[in-house]
Amino acid sequence: PISYVSLQPRHLRQVHELLGRVFWDGVDVSDCLEYSPERCTVVATYGHLVVGAAFLSSPQETYITYLAVRAGWDNSQIATTMLYHLITLNPNKDITLHVSANNPAMLLYNRFGFKAEEFVAGFYEDYMDAQSRASKNAFRLRLRR
Repeated sequence: PISYVSLQPRHLRQVHELLGRVFWDGVDVSDCLEYSPERCTVVATYGHLVVGAAFLSSPQETYITYLAVRAGWDNSQIATTMLYHLITLNPNKDITLHVSANNPAMLLYNRFGFKAEEFVAGFYEDYMDAQSRASKNAFRLRLRR
């Protein structure tokens, strides 16, 4: 079974590898261990293998910085479960995020009630590889609570 736990030091290597593959090289979430990891982080594990990770920037800001699932685990409801955990761990808080304009995750966020508030041209310009198929434009979404 898949377990959902807060970030622990033992997860960092695999989480950084996952985020580097899904987003871009050099993502470092080590500082998440210093502020409320029990409210701001969800790590999905299958045995000792990290199969997903989701992060809020802080309990005050409640901005989703990263949500990623390991390749091959896409249809396991991991992203849905991690998003559900982040929302329930932060009741009565609006939650915001940016998502690439052509990212299929938009459907997931819409199912949870996130609404687009702004279109941001070139939001990912400085982060994405020039050959990436993902749109460098983003929508800022908000879940109002």
